This record gives sequence, C-alpha cells and structure tokens, in this order.
Amino acid sequence: MKKIAVILLCIFCLVVFAVVKTTSTAATITLDTSQKKFTAGTPILLQFSSLKAVKNADLFLIHSYGKTIVKGKVNKNKLRFSIPELYAKKTGTVSWYLIQDRKNIAAGQFEIVPNDVTPTLIENYLGPTTILTGQDHYTMMVAIPTDSYDNPKTDNTTVFIKDQFLDDITVTTKKTADFIAWKNIYSRTVSGKMLISTQCNTALSKEFETDITPSIATNFTIDYARNHQFADGNQITKLRTSVIKDQFGNLVGDGTLVTFQVTTKNNNFLKTFAATINGVAIAQLLHPDHKEIYTVKAYVTGMAESKPIQIAYQALIKDFPYQFLEKNRKIVVGPLTSFMNQIVPDGIKVELKIFHKNKLIETKIVESAKGLATFILLPPFYKQSAYQFEITTLGVTKKTETIPYENYQ
Repeated sequence: MKKIAVILLCIFCLVVFAVVKTTSTAATITLDTSQKKFTAGTPILLQFSSLKAVKNADLFLIHSYGKTIVKGKVNKNKLRFSIPELYAKKTGTVSWYLIQDRKNIAAGQFEIVPNDVTPTLIENYLGPTTILTGQDHYTMMVAIPTDSYDNPKTDNTTVFIKDQFLDDITVTTKKTADFIAWKNIYSRTVSGKMLISTQCNTALSKEFETDITPSIATNFTIDYARNHQFADGNQITKLRTSVIKDQFGNLVGDGTLVTFQVTTKNNNFLKTFAATINGVAIAQLLHPDHKEIYTVKAYVTGMAESKPIQIAYQALIKDFPYQFLEKNRKIVVGPLTSFMNQIVPDGIKVELKIFHKNKLIETKIVESAKGLATFILLPPFYKQSAYQFEITTLGVTKKTETIPYENYQ
C-alpha cells in the first residue's frame, strides 16, 4: 500500500512539473544583460537566452522620448535587441516588455544617464530684462547644463553665475537641482545696465543684459515763463518742471509723461502734456483771450505730483470801437489795438449777439483780420421793428443802443 502511494506521488509531481514547463514560456527566457545603467549615446544591446529556439519575439520599449517596437535577431537560443540610436541618446528610465505571440513573456527596465564625456552645453533664460532700481526688484537667471545630446546634467552639477554692474563683479556658485541652477539677481540703487553670464565646466554662455531703470518718480515743482502777461490769445506760456528724480536720485527715464492740469476762474479744466528729457518736461499753454487766472498743477500719473501755481493774465484792451454802415446792415468792430497800441494778431474772435425785445435771436462769431471784424446783416432775415446788439472780444463786452426798424430798410 505504501509502495503504491509513493508511486502515485511521483507521478503527480512529474505531471505538475510538466505543466509548469510547458505553459510558462517566461521560465524558459532569461536576460543575459546585467547592466542596468547606460551612458547616453553609447550602443545599448539587450540579450536573452532560451532553453529552446525562440521565434517571432519583439521588444516593446516605453521611453520618455516615445514608444516603439524593436525586432530581435535570433542566433540559435540567443535573442538580441539593439536599442535604436534615437532612443539611446536620450536619458531617462526605459521600460521593456518581451512579446511573443502577442503575450508578454518577460519585462524589466534600465536607465540612460547623461554623457559627461561629451562637451558640456548650457542653456540660459534671463528675465525680466528690465527692472526698477531698489532692493525690492530682481531678475532671475536660470541655467540648464546639458551633454552634447541635449540631456540635462545630473543634480549637483556646478554652475557659476556671474553678474557685473559698474565696478562690481559677483560670481556665485550654484548646484543644479531638478536639472536647473538659478539665482535671483537683485537690482541696485543706481540706474544702468547689468551684464550676466554663466559657466559650467568649459561651457561659457553669451553675455546677457538687464536694464536697471529709475524707480517711480517723486514729487517735484513747476514754474512758467512767458513773453508778457497780457491775455492776447496768441502768445505761448511755457510750463516747466524741476528735474524729476526717483527716491534714489536717478533721473526718471526720458519720455515719462507729465500732465499739466489747468483750472480757470470759472472752474473749467484744460490739459496739456509733455514728456521728460533729461528729467525735465516742458509744455506749452496758449494765452487766454480775456483776463484770467490759471491754476496749474502737474502729475506723473500714479506716481508723483507738484504743488499748484497760479498764472495771472491781464486784459489786453479796455475798450474797442465799432460802427454801423450801409444802413445798419454792416457792423465793423475795430480797429483792435494791443498794449503798445499795435494792431492785435489776426484770428482774434469777435462775438456778436443779436437781440429783439431782450430775446436772443442769433449769435455770430468771426475772426479779426488786420484788427477788424465785420458782420453783415442781410435781408430778409431781420424784419423786426428794432434790434439791440452785444459785442464781445478779448474779454470786453459792449452793448449797442436799440436800432429802430426803419433803419434796416
């Protein structure tokens, strides 16, 4: 009885062994290549051995650069796969799967590391390329050292970051982490141009530039200049700022826009603009054509302002002549003379208001020529029994007597 049990046990073991051997193809395939790390750019060969000849086996690769299927070369019970050069040049972890008859019979992975034998290359990124003065502002230099196949170097690779401003040159040693080395390079209190470069091994970067521009403007003063103080509606008053600087004494950049806001006696607003050159902005303001006091204040929008100043303009004339001609159909105003008894410049506005029984009928405006302004009242537009006129020029207003109806015939 014991003998029969032993015989049955032996038969059972043989059957089990036979099942494992024939159904598990992976057990018949072994990886001969023991190397787990390869250098980028070097040939990579994976070799497998089999207890029997293997046919129709493929190697499926999953690489950070992509996925592909590699056909193997069979020599008796040896199976060799040569990794494509395109994939062998790129670093990263490569997973492989040995496929036979659409079944995965083996799997594994290996790593490709940067090639430190090839010349080092270095990529750089700098920004922003314009910063303001002061220690609150900075630009960042980012360096990415690579091998000749454009693979980032391993962590802890030494990179030198250099910056120069005026007579100051600074060299900072940085180690790569997650493939990059970087540094925040802070601004200075003086405006100018800062030069930056990097170095890794024998690789040298080109020269990068960052412009340090003046910070926001600080408050300033304004003044004015003019040929005379009379309100002739013709001359120009020049408005000028003091030298506008930032908090560190740097001149604001050329082209900084300054707004001059003018408030009249009647609280009307006028504006004129000017851009700075060498820190100074000069704007022009036309003289009013009547007695006026301008209150002027200047702004660099959102940054700085001046205290207000007042500019007074005296009346150019105190009185003016006028006459009715051609049966009162023609009204001639002038000659208008200025402060030296000279004829006023052409283009002075003269306004004529026409009233009937204190009701405004029409307003006419003409410009003077050679000191005279002429109004023509043509029939049949004016048929009322009587009219009164109000003439205004250079801030002076005169009312005429009422003209009877018959005088308009």
